[in-house]
Amino acid sequence: MFPIRLFTYPNGKKGVRILKCGYISTMTIFPDSLKNDKILLNQQKWEKYHEPLLFPFRDPVKRFISGVDTVKKNKKHENYSIDDYIDGLEGKNNFNNIHFMESSTVLRNACYKFQHIHLYKFPEHYEQMLRDGGYEGNIPHKNKSMKKWTLTKSQEERVRKHYAKDIEIFKSIEKPGQKFYWLEI
Repeated sequence: MFPIRLFTYPNGKKGVRILKCGYISTMTIFPDSLKNDKILLNQQKWEKYHEPLLFPFRDPVKRFISGVDTVKKNKKHENYSIDDYIDGLEGKNNFNNIHFMESSTVLRNACYKFQHIHLYKFPEHYEQMLRDGGYEGNIPHKNKSMKKWTLTKSQEERVRKHYAKDIEIFKSIEKPGQKFYWLEI
């Protein structure tokens, strides 16, 4: 089970750590909150939160490509091909990495703990999400990938098939902070 960590914004609203959705920038802005907030979204404790959860959601294909770039920097995985990563998504090999976890899985878990979830497209709505969390300072960008990977048509189709629910949710976000209703998953 992957740890799904929450943190607290300056105004008390909650945020969720989603890798490849501004996580490094968010960690730079709120280092103490991220270090000290030990709440796991998928822990067995059935604690409910009354504060809204501000949830970043990135185009799944772009998130996958960014994840490939990040994971390939690890010497342990540098020789994996894009097909190896996709095979891992499809359960054809034992490769598994939190960078490739479906955002919809995190969102589904959040529905058990939060009555109010607000979705934000990343990166388009990232600044508004931070503002809605009470942050008024400068927004750094720390995680610029140097390499841009290109998927073949068949690879993209496989990625889209795997992330079909994420794609559906991402396309449904029409405005920053759009309320999410769990019955729609």
